[in-house]
Amino acid sequence: MIVFRVDTRCGLGHFMRMKWLACELEKQNQKTLFLVDDCEIPRAFARPLQAELVTVPRFSDSEQDATWCKKYLLSLEGAITWVVVDGYELDSLWESIVLELDIKLLSVDDLERKHLGDGVLDMKWLGAETESRYLHLIDTKAHRLLGPQYAILAPEYVSAAQQQNTLKRENNITFALGGGGNWHLLEAVIKQLCAQALQIQLVFGPKATGTENLLLLSEQNENLKILNAPSSLAKCYGQTGLFVGALGTSLYELAATKTPSLTFSLAQNQENRTEDLEALGHYFHISDLLSLPVEKVVRLIMTLYKHRAEIEALRQSPKVQVDGRGAKRVADYLLNNKSDLLVNELGTSSVLGEVVTEISSSISVRQICNEDVNSYLNARNRDENMWRMTVTDKISKVDHYNWWFNNARQSYVLEQNGKALIYVWHQVCEHEGQDYLYGGWFAACDDVNFAHAQIVLDWQLNYCAKLHPDGIWLAVINKDNRFVNLLNQKEGFTGLIEGSKEYALTQQIFAQADASAFNFVGKFPN
Repeated sequence: MIVFRVDTRCGLGHFMRMKWLACELEKQNQKTLFLVDDCEIPRAFARPLQAELVTVPRFSDSEQDATWCKKYLLSLEGAITWVVVDGYELDSLWESIVLELDIKLLSVDDLERKHLGDGVLDMKWLGAETESRYLHLIDTKAHRLLGPQYAILAPEYVSAAQQQNTLKRENNITFALGGGGNWHLLEAVIKQLCAQALQIQLVFGPKATGTENLLLLSEQNENLKILNAPSSLAKCYGQTGLFVGALGTSLYELAATKTPSLTFSLAQNQENRTEDLEALGHYFHISDLLSLPVEKVVRLIMTLYKHRAEIEALRQSPKVQVDGRGAKRVADYLLNNKSDLLVNELGTSSVLGEVVTEISSSISVRQICNEDVNSYLNARNRDENMWRMTVTDKISKVDHYNWWFNNARQSYVLEQNGKALIYVWHQVCEHEGQDYLYGGWFAACDDVNFAHAQIVLDWQLNYCAKLHPDGIWLAVINKDNRFVNLLNQKEGFTGLIEGSKEYALTQQIFAQADASAFNFVGKFPN
């Protein structure tokens, strides 16, 4: 028999993933048993689980909890082969007491804590650091089941991952906060979206609060549908046009169904590095989204909904795949005690922009694409870049995402051996029959030097000269930025005459550039 100790006070998702693991074990004729802190809600979601659910009394600390569990397990007939523990309050002290029974123990975690058992399971993706997690936090003989290949999902996600290219997505937006969540936080956003006549569905978990006003709104609005505590969201995720919600287990479910998504955080374990989310094909996450002005949030949701096909395209070739087979892999480990554990395979994305110019065998210029959305912002917001700009404040993610799909820039990136060095952009405007160009560039890393800057500026001027041979370049350069002032002088930029039409147009284009702090320059065609 395999026993599960699950703490649902930190989220119903802990019970759900252990349920699906137990169901996989039961398919292989393994008896299971659940020790749960509160069985009322889990019982409503237990099907098709065959295991008995036993209520664990609520204790003030993990030591008392472990002592009770140890005593209960001693009272059972039949051999216990494994105990699987999943809960943030059930720590290494809890493990030490239960291990006195001389049984095997698997700890499920995502906070990288110390563990004493025979193995640790953590499905979180942390890039190159994934495989090294827990090395010094567990016994050297203990096994580490790490990464999204061990993500435990409902069986429907296996077929969803296989069939997602054949599913037809609906023109709707799905909101979900997991098993609980306070829906008052989303009320104003949902009301404004309803006023836009968008099709919206809300997924209420069994522990959801603050739903009263939204239930009333759904009775008054035929475009607003409510889903009450569905046992699986695989079909819903696979068919929705855009998902907006909390980033928990949904991260892996959305990756399996390749669903266009905007997510936020409601708990510590939902914090992830941007590059790690991108590896799973997820590019739009704002931790504090629900604390931002409603108007900005609504505008962003509508922007992403309009461009949902582009966002779904980003999902199609992630570096890390989620195939929905994690439950089977973990079950095989428990039943066979496999030590030849899988290593996460890191693929390469195929959605990068087109290479425009090969400058050398290692240096090239390519068009930016949606995959650059976060790295572009990170580069722009580097302290080394911001002081040189007309707008010296950091740009927020919500403003950047809204701008990203609605700007008229032509943007490119100078790369060396695939690493971004410099982002460069230009824009064309016509005034009184004359083409004017303006643009800028900013370093993406610390490896950029004078030669790289000269290469990209020279490339940009030559590239644009072919497209706009009669175009006039206009620019403003921070007077303290001697490096760029010198660079532009070498490329033929000269000071604009105050009072000239070029000077006046430059003032309009760069409205926040103060002439006392910036040089107004231009480059005229030969």
